Amino acid sequence: MLDLENNYARGVDKLFAGGRDKIYSKNQLIHYQGDPLSHIYLVTKGYIKGYTILDSGDTRTMFILSKGDIFPLAFSASLDWSNYKILYFYQSLTDCHVRVLTSGTFKDKLETDSEAMNSYLAFLSSTNEAIMNQLEIMKNKKAIEKVSMLLPYLIAKAGKKVKPDVYELQLKLSHQEIADISGVTRETTTTLIKELEKEKIIDQQQGKWLINTKNLTKYIPDRN
Repeated sequence: MLDLENNYARGVDKLFAGGRDKIYSKNQLIHYQGDPLSHIYLVTKGYIKGYTILDSGDTRTMFILSKGDIFPLAFSASLDWSNYKILYFYQSLTDCHVRVLTSGTFKDKLETDSEAMNSYLAFLSSTNEAIMNQLEIMKNKKAIEKVSMLLPYLIAKAGKKVKPDVYELQLKLSHQEIADISGVTRETTTTLIKELEKEKIIDQQQGKWLINTKNLTKYIPDRN
């Protein structure tokens, strides 16, 4: 697994070599849904969310991007990128550092460098899987399952292991942001977080979340 991660990192670094570094402040909107695919970004520091707005007007966060992630998502290396429209809104959750290439330069690199292409396809595959898992979370009927099943994803994107079975989230999320990701109301989210604290799954300390994965297992339904 470590070799695969190292190979991916090397391929992505090579892919974005020569890119321009840029900084976005917290809560800055980077791209609108429907924008042309003019540039491709590599997150080098911080967190970004990709979201859409439903017909009801509600916001639905589809995924969180962290260091090593690429956006906007195109889900194909063979699109007519000159006419492609971005699928989601992209907004910084924290102060963010990114490396930027024009979409034309990025596509040229993919077409001439097999290692870069393999790295990009690996990223698309893993991201697509994460989004599919997110949709599965939203399909769960019980609100407590929607929130509890979100926690492993947050650990994967922004968790730091601080002791056995305990991870500290490096990203501070509001109850509204948790609601947007899990697909439940903010009021329900607040109630459920209190329940998860009572069960010693979440421990909020000085604005940071500690998540106990051992205690979490009983709240995640068996899909088999």
